[in-house]
Amino acid sequence: MSAGEGGRASPDAVAGAGAGPSGGARWVDRRAYAYAVTAGLVLLMLAPLLRRPPVDSFPLSTYPMFSWGRRDARTTVERAVGVDARGGRRPIPPRLVGSEEVLQARATLAQSIRQGARAARALCRGIASRVAGQPGHADIVTVEIRTDTFDAIAFFDGHEAPLDSKLHATCKVRAR
Repeated sequence: MSAGEGGRASPDAVAGAGAGPSGGARWVDRRAYAYAVTAGLVLLMLAPLLRRPPVDSFPLSTYPMFSWGRRDARTTVERAVGVDARGGRRPIPPRLVGSEEVLQARATLAQSIRQGARAARALCRGIASRVAGQPGHADIVTVEIRTDTFDAIAFFDGHEAPLDSKLHATCKVRAR
């Protein structure tokens, strides 16, 4: 390279860099190497999709816990349900069961059901007293602790009636 004014390389010298007999070939070799490495990594990443039977693996997951091994779409849920004077039912929010967290509220319900009728009734009374203090739930006259089985696909398609139900406890919501 030739130096221009102030010790800088001249534009002509920069443009000609690597243009010698082996400079251009080296650039093409590096580019081909980069493409080969990229293609190899992409194929390696897609390899789990080509295995038979498909294997759940990094970096791609087929999420088999959601898509495999299910004979049907039934799911069973322990829940607290509010019943209005006309018999209409709606789920009680987790915070009125005892926790803002959905899974903690579900665990509370499941534990009381496992402990038997007395524990389920005690939890039901506690929920009913919290419901009584909520203006948004003034229409609820009864609380039920129940285990319901749903067809999950039908549920999200608008068919919200349970396929099977077991009532563990029921209690009245005291006057406000």
